[in-house]
Amino acid sequence: MHNIFLELKPFPAPRPRVTKYGTYNDPKYTQYKKVLGMKANSIIKKPLENEVFIKIDFFYEIPKSWTKKKKAEAMWHKSKPDIDNLVKTVLDGLNGIGFKDDGQVVSIQVRKQYAGFCGTKILIEEI
Repeated sequence: MHNIFLELKPFPAPRPRVTKYGTYNDPKYTQYKKVLGMKANSIIKKPLENEVFIKIDFFYEIPKSWTKKKKAEAMWHKSKPDIDNLVKTVLDGLNGIGFKDDGQVVSIQVRKQYAGFCGTKILIEEI
């Protein structure tokens, strides 16, 4: 079992840009995956080889412009970005580091919520 906490605002996987010169990804997306990979590499010494369960919690700061009442009621982050795009970024960033291939992932539990900070908490467990 491996626990990873990334102290960055969660970043969704964008659509790649296709031009006549090639296909490009957003540099922020590439940088986020790189930082996640380095953090995971410092914790995970060898990619897992069997089936994998992943639990991911995405944390977003409560907007300062919200009223005290709205802040008190804030729990689940229901607006953009979509949760599936956030998961794709995590799986892409851990591919080859946390597990050999993301095809090994057989179960995912994901939450997107408000907190006093931004970050991503990831638990990887071999089944």
